[in-house]
Amino acid sequence: MIIIMCMVLTGCWNRTELNEIGITSATGYDRVDGNWLITFQVIVPSAMAVGTTGGPGGSGSAVHVFSTKEKTIQQALNKSNLENARTLYFSHNNVLVIGREAAEEGISQIIDLYLRTAEARESIYVLLAPGRASDVMKDLIPPESLPGVALAQILKKEGSMSGFLPPIKMFELAKQISSDSKSAGVPEIVVVGDGGESLESLDVFKKTSTTEKLKLSRLGVFQGDRLIGWMSWQESYGLSWITDKINMSSISFRCPNPESGSTHNYSSFRITTAKTRVNPIKEGNHFKMQLKVKLRGILIESTCRADLADPKVTGEMEKAIVKEIHDYINLGWRAVQRLHTDLPGFAGYVHRKYPKDWNEMKSNWDEELAEMKLDVQVKATINHPGFLSKAFVEPGRKGREENE
Repeated sequence: MIIIMCMVLTGCWNRTELNEIGITSATGYDRVDGNWLITFQVIVPSAMAVGTTGGPGGSGSAVHVFSTKEKTIQQALNKSNLENARTLYFSHNNVLVIGREAAEEGISQIIDLYLRTAEARESIYVLLAPGRASDVMKDLIPPESLPGVALAQILKKEGSMSGFLPPIKMFELAKQISSDSKSAGVPEIVVVGDGGESLESLDVFKKTSTTEKLKLSRLGVFQGDRLIGWMSWQESYGLSWITDKINMSSISFRCPNPESGSTHNYSSFRITTAKTRVNPIKEGNHFKMQLKVKLRGILIESTCRADLADPKVTGEMEKAIVKEIHDYINLGWRAVQRLHTDLPGFAGYVHRKYPKDWNEMKSNWDEELAEMKLDVQVKATINHPGFLSKAFVEPGRKGREENE
């Protein structure tokens, strides 16, 4: 019995101590002169201790950033051992940033790496950089001490609360560019402002704000594994309605029958539930895509003077909301046709419902997409107008507005 127990309880023979690994929170990929430039953002454990962080009262950065350049990605990873005392650990990697040149040349090699090996996780968020990814990796996001974690939180919040630039993970990116549509959208992260602080600065957290910050800007459009163009956040927001990626968002709209001379007549509607159903309809030898959008929400801001307890008033507001969503959808659809790419994934709907027709037209799907029409049907419902039936107006305000 003792011999058998000794054979079973052998311990962790292949263990790796925590003080031997470098936990990577973000990774950047660039192409420079035909080589791969890989940038690593590694957590510094000693700086994460209470009282020694780069936050208030601290004096050091919580992450260390360095880059290596080689012909292949794996060779660059191996070369990192020459300048880093710890073995890089990627299981807690939150964000992958791809430079513009690398995205334009093709990202299939990056996708292959993340889907092939067990060390890299395919659930990582993917971002684009307008220039080099290494430049983005060196910027802090005050007041967070771990920029990679902060970027992941920004993306997660964006996907659940607005839908302007919906985030995408590695496995989703691989799935979309290998689907019938062969298209995908990836958000871009940019550095805005000038004269800001980088990771080399130790005094950034002693200021109440910095003039330089990281911000989601627009949507990069991929056809296959290559970046082919961009969409503004307004166009991307319209695309989010088409692709049913709106979870919670807000819509601003003009008040029905605004008062004459009043310029502050916008109200806000918070969406609590939204659903888009797509149905391809065959018309002759071509297809029309029918979109049925239903949304519900509450009124969170109003400058309208009308009585919101009147169903006719809320009905007019619902029509104004519908018009705004129609405009966003049309804006996104025009951008899709301008880029000649099937970002909404309409090819998949046609393939599933009309497999025989798809086999005949898949070779010239781009031409079919360019001529395709949308039948957009939107229904908006205001569940609650808020606690006030009328907009709050300061006494005497109406008279002053009329005199102006």
